[in-house]
Amino acid sequence: MGAKTTTAQAKSDTKPEAVQGQTVDLQQFTLAFFEFFGAEITRQGRKKQSPYQIDLPADLATHFGKRALSLSFQQSELAAGQELVTQGSRIFDRMIAYLEGRSALTVQKLPSRFLGSEELLKAIRPVNVGIAGLRMQEQVQLLFAFTWRITYRADDKREELYTVVLDESGTRLPQPGDDRGEAEIVDLAQLLSDAEPVPLEQNEEGHLIPPRLPPMTQLVRLAETARKYAIYHADLRCVTHEAEILPRLYKALNRLTTYYQQQAEEIYDAHDPTGEKRQALEIDLQRKIAEEVENHRLRVDLNLTSYAVIHVPVGTAEITLSDGKQESVVRVRRNRYNGALRRPACHACGEETTAIAIDRNGHITCDTCLEQCATCQELLCARCGVAPCPVCGKGNCDTCGQLCWACGERACAEHSSQCPICGDEVCHACQAECAHCGVRQCRSHLRADHVAAERGTTELICTTCATRCPGCQQYSAHNATCSASGQRFCERCLATCATCGQRFGPGFYQVVDGHAYCSTCLIVCPSCHAPAPTTLTCTACGETCCTSCRQLCAVCGDDFCVQHAQRMKSCEHVLCTEHTGHCFSCARPVCPICDPACGICERPFCPDHSAVCEQCGCTYCRECVRRSGLCDTCAMMHREGKRYDLAISPYAADPKVGAVARHYRWQTSSNEAYQIFVGESTLHGRMVVIVDRRADPPKVVAVRKVGPIEAFLGRGWR
Repeated sequence: MGAKTTTAQAKSDTKPEAVQGQTVDLQQFTLAFFEFFGAEITRQGRKKQSPYQIDLPADLATHFGKRALSLSFQQSELAAGQELVTQGSRIFDRMIAYLEGRSALTVQKLPSRFLGSEELLKAIRPVNVGIAGLRMQEQVQLLFAFTWRITYRADDKREELYTVVLDESGTRLPQPGDDRGEAEIVDLAQLLSDAEPVPLEQNEEGHLIPPRLPPMTQLVRLAETARKYAIYHADLRCVTHEAEILPRLYKALNRLTTYYQQQAEEIYDAHDPTGEKRQALEIDLQRKIAEEVENHRLRVDLNLTSYAVIHVPVGTAEITLSDGKQESVVRVRRNRYNGALRRPACHACGEETTAIAIDRNGHITCDTCLEQCATCQELLCARCGVAPCPVCGKGNCDTCGQLCWACGERACAEHSSQCPICGDEVCHACQAECAHCGVRQCRSHLRADHVAAERGTTELICTTCATRCPGCQQYSAHNATCSASGQRFCERCLATCATCGQRFGPGFYQVVDGHAYCSTCLIVCPSCHAPAPTTLTCTACGETCCTSCRQLCAVCGDDFCVQHAQRMKSCEHVLCTEHTGHCFSCARPVCPICDPACGICERPFCPDHSAVCEQCGCTYCRECVRRSGLCDTCAMMHREGKRYDLAISPYAADPKVGAVARHYRWQTSSNEAYQIFVGESTLHGRMVVIVDRRADPPKVVAVRKVGPIEAFLGRGWR
């Protein structure tokens, strides 16, 4: 048994990677190995890379075949007589072989450092219960540490030791370096250094027997669980190792490809007319590539090297709690080795708790998860279910509340009732009152009133109050009777006659000019034979017509029939026969609103028989504009024109006129449409001002300068 203990102790003290949860320095592992087995270690130099002199004891000297070793951990510092220690080196393999030659099992027990039991009684604080019974006992908790040797083989060889620590239930215990939240950290190296061998027992014959181990089935089950963690760890490491292998593989393949390409290029076509040599090189290259890929393929080997069973002394206090109605037994455990307390877990949240309460069902509950029913005032844990009522929000238990069939929530008795239609117990949040009769029932039995929806409001009505409109086929409680047919229609389909004021349904009224009229109040137009509420009389012939077919003259505003009015194509104005003008030359209809008569001769004219005066710029009929380009008014200005002081006239208020009025000598002449002012100036040339006499009051419509240069450029306007 001593040999078994020594082996496990050696492996734990070397602190392999699995124990620390991180990469362990190979130098630290090697020095710890020789130090544990009694070798003397001497540093040969002060540098960090200096080699070590190892003086071996008898056992190690026999195993290694030497009395002393000179070890170096750097390839560059390797000297004659020294041996390099790396993963997969001869020295490292001999170290592992020495460990494998010893026993792979050890059973250890931890010392009891915390013997008092007062902390067990103070570990919990009852809230709503009292202690009805107490039982103290000492127990042993088993920890299992499985150490795996993981070998990674490719073009190189790497090895590591990985240890998984499990408890009796198979739960993995975190070790230093693991990220496991608030779970208790197990320092396996410290445990094994503090542990002692389990004393051997004597049988009836007085022979020493080893400590009793757990059942083999339990050990196998735990080993399989630990193997899964080791495989997962190896998978993570393979990602890093493969990332390091691939560059080396690419380098080797590139070297091969380059070499064979050079060989193929050196072969002359005359020496290889059939291409057999090049084909042989290609086949050889593919074979070499396959060999390199296979040599760089990562292979993983996983072996169980040892396992340890650690006895942890545990003090247990079984406390019986009672509130007079319910009793519950809680257990408080204290690790006698490190003093850690394990308190009872809350039935709802699963967290350990100091303040303990018992709910109505005897469950252990912490203060955070303790709830109270608002109806019966009983205490319950969060898992047992104090659910808020969906209507009032008060918590109620499964005894006091009623489960709603519709939403699945638990409602209090005050806000739950039976639906009169389906008979199910439904909370009031899933029910609604009929907007018409006020009967409460499930929302699924109610219909939305479409008339209220058109008004922007929501009203739910029951099937009794809902009437299906024969017009729109929708349900509503806002209905009325048609005065013509006696049928009931919804208010959306009914219309009120603008003449008689009665209400009618679809098919019994017509909409004319945006207003509804019943069949009785409509009159058939004798002209277009369309129904109309009123008729009109033509001013010219006295014939009756409706508002749709009547023609309203844009000049006089009287009503005319189609025969005595026409619509102008150019401006869309409607004109009666009396106010329709005709061109003096071609007799084409002319609109007097858009095309006024000639300002000189006062005759209508069309655009084809019009002309523009080159001096005043006004438009006249073609006969009133002479060949010289001037209208009759401008042409006779020198004879019939009168002197006029434009600066003191009302037109001088116009900014354009006021700017030029004092710089010219003005003459004026007028016709029926325009009054024309012509100003003469030696320095400034000629200026023309046109005033529209048809406007009320007359207003200036144009101011333009006329001169030799302006005439050449096109006579610009101001």
